[in-house]
Amino acid sequence: MDYPNLLKKDERSDSLLDLPLNMFELRRAIISARQTTPGRDGVCYKMLAYMTDNTLEIVLKLFNLIWDTGQLPLDWKQAIIVPVLKPGKTPSDPSSYRSIALTSHLCKVMERIITERITYFLESKDLLSPYQSGFRRGRNTMDSVLCLESDIRKAQTNKEVVVAVFFDVEKAYDMLWKEGLLIKLKSLGIGGRIYNWVQDFLFDRKIQVKVGEEYSRVYTVENGTPQGSVCSPLLFNIMINDIFSQVEHNIGKSLYADDGALWIRGRNISYINKKMQDAIVDVEKWANKWGFKLSVSKTQVICFSRRHKITPLSLKLYGNPLEQVKSVRFLG
Repeated sequence: MDYPNLLKKDERSDSLLDLPLNMFELRRAIISARQTTPGRDGVCYKMLAYMTDNTLEIVLKLFNLIWDTGQLPLDWKQAIIVPVLKPGKTPSDPSSYRSIALTSHLCKVMERIITERITYFLESKDLLSPYQSGFRRGRNTMDSVLCLESDIRKAQTNKEVVVAVFFDVEKAYDMLWKEGLLIKLKSLGIGGRIYNWVQDFLFDRKIQVKVGEEYSRVYTVENGTPQGSVCSPLLFNIMINDIFSQVEHNIGKSLYADDGALWIRGRNISYINKKMQDAIVDVEKWANKWGFKLSVSKTQVICFSRRHKITPLSLKLYGNPLEQVKSVRFLG
């Protein structure tokens, strides 16, 4: 893949994705927005909700101009980062804070329209992994929990065991490879205006930290999906969509955003250990290819069994042994 060409504007497409944005989409995006603190421009959702029809027509004209040119206002691509102290944490420790990104509400409204279009395209063509439950309508964490629980119950009935590995991706959203995401969009058949919009949306991102009434200097963000963005969860789902594509089909799989799990049911622990190690290597290769890094310290192994004594497993990630635990928090 020629990476520089990924940053060139794509040719117009006849796809329904490329049709001009319309008033129905604009109104729906405004109505569905939750009231939050606005970005640098100070324009909030409530202002947009009370706009007259004539004023909304002007907003729609602006959106379609951006849609045609594939160029977002630079102000839309700059976020104000506000550090918020976590409850009970030490104020002097930087890790005690979570960051809130304040971005333009006008941009977020347009993001909602684009996200709806991409979601419809992917879901109608069944392009998202059936194992992905995160940020999808009609799906939640219980889908994967019930699937794993079903296999555990079957294993108990058949006097088998279930070995599961729960993966953790280090700084998954922050370190996402932007060019890699563009490759994924192309491979899914997403081009034209919608590709151009996403490409411009991802690059030349800036942040500025605000503490009290003081602002830091402006920093450029090189990697990752924009924090606080409406479409970031969907874009991340697209990026991680094929993480288990090389893993054998008879191995249990689960994805909830960046939380992934694999599990194998059987009686022979040595055989299960070998099959699971092969699967871990497949996931490693995928991560290396797409610029992700799996956390050895946070990736956990567990064996579900009624046996009193379980043979310790010898599973490794990047050549390092994984911790075998007695309980695990399963998000999906």
